[in-house]
Amino acid sequence: VNAGRTLFGRLPPRHQSGDLNYFGATPGPVEDLLIAVQTEMMRMGSPMVVRHNEVAPGQHEMSPIFCVANASCDSNVLFMEVCAKESQKRGLAVLFHEKPFAGINGNGKHANWSVGTDTGLNFFYPKTYGDERDTIYTT
Repeated sequence: VNAGRTLFGRLPPRHQSGDLNYFGATPGPVEDLLIAVQTEMMRMGSPMVVRHNEVAPGQHEMSPIFCVANASCDSNVLFMEVCAKESQKRGLAVLFHEKPFAGINGNGKHANWSVGTDTGLNFFYPKTYGDERDTIYTT
């Protein structure tokens, strides 16, 4: 059954294989793909800041440079489209689905958030001292 995602499997050797994957060399065809995606994203005005392996086997990460939410959402969608096109050219497939293996890090496509003010106050990291310590921020 081809559902476009991994539905079952077994644990890799050494369980998560963190040292073998995260710190290992990126496989040649994958590195070529990541470089092509990074180059195309830069050409389109959306530079990528991160390109590396993830802990889970066969999982890799790229991240656009942090920016305001609406531009970041656009970059995210553009990134997924560019990945799909560039991988197809190389006979590869990019999946942004979850990878439901018990005991293995990594959960496919995810987003990291930072919410704050234009003066630099991060709502997710409030002050740990003084009166602001007990402040609750809402949007």
